[in-house]
Amino acid sequence: MSEFQYTALDPQGREVVGALQAEDRRTALARLKSQGMHPLVLEAAVAGGGRAGAALTAQSPADGAVEPSAGGGFVLFQRRVSASDLSLFTRQLASLFGAGLNLDRCLETLQDHSDHPVLQNTVGRLRQSVQGGVPLWEAMGEHPRVFSDLYVNLVRAGEASGQLGPVLERLADSLEISEEQRSRLRAAMAYPILLLSAGMGAVIFILVFLVPRFAKIFGSLNRPLPLPTLILLKIQTFVSQWGWLVGLALVGAYFGIRAWGATDNGGLILDRFRMRLPLVGQIIHKDALSRFCRTLATLVRGGVPILTSFEVAERAVGNRVLQQAIVQVRDAVRGGESLAGPLRATGVFPSLVTNMIRVGEETGNLEEMLTRVADAYDAELANRTRQLLSMVEPAVILLMGGIIGTIVISMLVPVLELSTGM
Repeated sequence: MSEFQYTALDPQGREVVGALQAEDRRTALARLKSQGMHPLVLEAAVAGGGRAGAALTAQSPADGAVEPSAGGGFVLFQRRVSASDLSLFTRQLASLFGAGLNLDRCLETLQDHSDHPVLQNTVGRLRQSVQGGVPLWEAMGEHPRVFSDLYVNLVRAGEASGQLGPVLERLADSLEISEEQRSRLRAAMAYPILLLSAGMGAVIFILVFLVPRFAKIFGSLNRPLPLPTLILLKIQTFVSQWGWLVGLALVGAYFGIRAWGATDNGGLILDRFRMRLPLVGQIIHKDALSRFCRTLATLVRGGVPILTSFEVAERAVGNRVLQQAIVQVRDAVRGGESLAGPLRATGVFPSLVTNMIRVGEETGNLEEMLTRVADAYDAELANRTRQLLSMVEPAVILLMGGIIGTIVISMLVPVLELSTGM
């Protein structure tokens, strides 16, 4: 028999500290639960009245508390909570809450059945906070790497209005739509990326391993080489001597631009540049517009105040140009103006957005109009993405085929000239 020290909530919600004898940890937990206790901490006592080490200082996630890694550095080495993981968690929470379970029981069930270590630990902390009387939205706000501003504000509105179940359902729908779009884009981009990677690998292999061998053969011919062959040998020499430096420069430029883009001014310039790119600029612009409209519609439908909705949409849109425009619109709305006029004045929102919002304001169906705009942009984005990818695939094949073909021909021309006696 071992001694376990515990901190638990009794059936009246009071915190109780005590100790008990049990064969193992699971038996101790079962005994506490049979007494109507809700264990918060269960620690194995060691000889001398001390407590066990850190590995035993928290009860297992399946039993309602948090693994030590939830409060330490181990989480950094675990996989993050992806959008699909969060979407599944939200749908399950909505289903359980809609089935009539109280919030504590919902979180306990999700924690018991979660196979994601970080999410499991997070749910355990949420449950502890809720048991301590903290609102769910406030507990979620303590985990910004898992729950976004949009998520927290919707849950807050749902709890305040007594409509947490329907709000969670709508939030799950929104997350599933976003995840479906990302999955389609990843699947569509997989083949072009594979082609480009294979082509670049073939070019590097030829330049590093094959061209040097042909260069030795060409050097023994003691005759002038064709211009394409000379150019190829110069390129190969440059790559062999300075390729590593070019690679380092490209990596440094990437991280430098990325750091610059994280600043307000740099991000604004980069987003403007992206939106002006041929072919993809319109896709980037309309994707940001769709995200803004869907986020705002979800917030308004969930009962979040319009100014707060704009603040959340500003952070969720992911485009500095639109963020700057949203700030202007929010200030105008705070001054008593309607939405459509200030949106039109920014010059960033197309007439489809402003007209539909104006109709929504006049009819009192703003969230429905915003959802229709987002659906329209999503359909257009899907079509444009398919069209763009249908052009990208043959373009990549032609480009890589042309590069490899040029290299091969440049190597074979001197051999053909020698064999024909030219």
